[in-house]
Amino acid sequence: MLLTKGVRIIELFEPNFFGTVLNHNITVIENGPSGGLMIIDTGLPGYLNMIENGLKSFGYSIEDISDIVITHYHIDHSGNAEEIRKLSKAKVYAHELEVPYLSKNEQSFNLFYEDVKNELKVSKEEFESTLKRINSMEFTPVNVDVKLKGGEELGDFKVLHVPGHTQGHIALYNGEILIVGDAVKNVRGVISPPFRFFCWDYVKAVNSFKLLLSMRFKYLIPFHGDIVFNF
Repeated sequence: MLLTKGVRIIELFEPNFFGTVLNHNITVIENGPSGGLMIIDTGLPGYLNMIENGLKSFGYSIEDISDIVITHYHIDHSGNAEEIRKLSKAKVYAHELEVPYLSKNEQSFNLFYEDVKNELKVSKEEFESTLKRINSMEFTPVNVDVKLKGGEELGDFKVLHVPGHTQGHIALYNGEILIVGDAVKNVRGVISPPFRFFCWDYVKAVNSFKLLLSMRFKYLIPFHGDIVFNF
């Protein structure tokens, strides 16, 4: 999908996410800081072929990627980052607080059914199935080339540190386009903060959510849900 000049979205889907289907919006931007494509987040492990097919539909390949930005360490955002880095020789960028998690050879989530049930209408069977699937995924540790703090410029975009969902969550902003990772979701027409049960600090997550929505933008791109248009 061509969103606006030089900015495209590869939409992927994760079935059986607590009884529903969750979409993933991977943003691809031309003229990244190293001259090629800049990709923001890299999907779940095993989605590399789908990302490659998405790039081919735009006339590009994995090798055209020069910069990989990871908004936060969660496996659906970093799952193919190291594989893409090896294939394309791209630089990988992430906040310094996310690096310890990205360097591990596994990711696991200690969730509780009651917490998830409070936010999602999910059966105990669907909860256990999703948690088992997520925690059994093989994760390849990511070598981060550039450790961010917030405030850096990546091409035309400024890095914003928006903690809460995770400690080192970042967003990217160029005055018109706001790429927010999981700091904002827009599912079924409801714009909201990230799920409480997946947050490192929910109070901080809500503060970051409010900050991002207060900014002026034409396009707000969440990783999950629909793009927000504000003309």
